[in-house]
Order: sequence, then structure tokens, then C-alpha cells
Amino acid sequence: MSSILELTSFDQIRGVLTVSPADLPDEVLQAYALEDDLEVDLSGWLENWQDVRDSGTSRETLLLRLYAKYRCAALVAASGQNFTLTQFTDGSNAGQRSDVEGFQKLREHMESRASDYRLKLEDELSVALSTPTTSIMGVANPARDPVTEGRS
Repeated sequence: MSSILELTSFDQIRGVLTVSPADLPDEVLQAYALEDDLEVDLSGWLENWQDVRDSGTSRETLLLRLYAKYRCAALVAASGQNFTLTQFTDGSNAGQRSDVEGFQKLREHMESRASDYRLKLEDELSVALSTPTTSIMGVANPARDPVTEGRS
């Protein structure tokens, strides 16, 4: 079992993509160097991801592992049409092509799942969201009371 940053494995990625080792062998997944992409991704929003992996609560660790699994699956699904072909035939002619739209939807689904787990992990860790918030309410104290004091 090939481990990716001790968070997920090739078998887990194939499992969520529902492809077999024959369709997507370890050698192909190794060439993706998913550990590089995942490490850069995690370091960008969770600097202490290794601490969470090694000594976080069981829930934090689980959420991190789920994020990693679906994030890596999304990276692989982005090029899924390259390793999975569909054969079409009309009886006398045959051809193979991939389902680009299907893999696009699969990638979007995997990204959505990864995003959900990221939000849950950030909530669990009480990490502030990276998007700034703007208050629409404020207080203004005028220099004079407009009801009792006239303009000069």
C-alpha cells in the first residue's frame, strides 16, 4: 500500500474514483507525485498539518485524512479521461473515447467533498476562514445634536 504523506493511499484514491488497479496502476499514480501537490496545498491553509496528523484528536486526524483522500482523488480525476476509455461500436465500426464531461463532474464532486472536510476541520481547529469579513453596521457620533442644536 503506497502512502501519500501518511494521510491516504493509492487504494483509497482508486476506491473513491471506482477504478481498479488494472485501470489505474500504482506506477501511474506514482508519476502524479500527489504528495507534492498535497503538501503544498496543506501548507497553504494549515501550516501545522503534520502536527494534526501526528498528534491531533481522532476527529481532527480523520477530517484531515478525508480531506487528503478526496483532494488527491480530484487531482487524479482531472485527467481521468486519459486513463479510462469507453469503447463504442455500431457492429461494423469501433472506437474508443473518454467521457470528458463525466470526469469533469467527478472532479467537481471530489473537490466539493474535499472542501466540505476542509471546512469541518477548520471549524474543529477553530481556524479563521481566509476570507475577510466586512461589517455592514457601524456607529457614528455627530459633533452636534441635530435635534436640539441648529446649524451655525
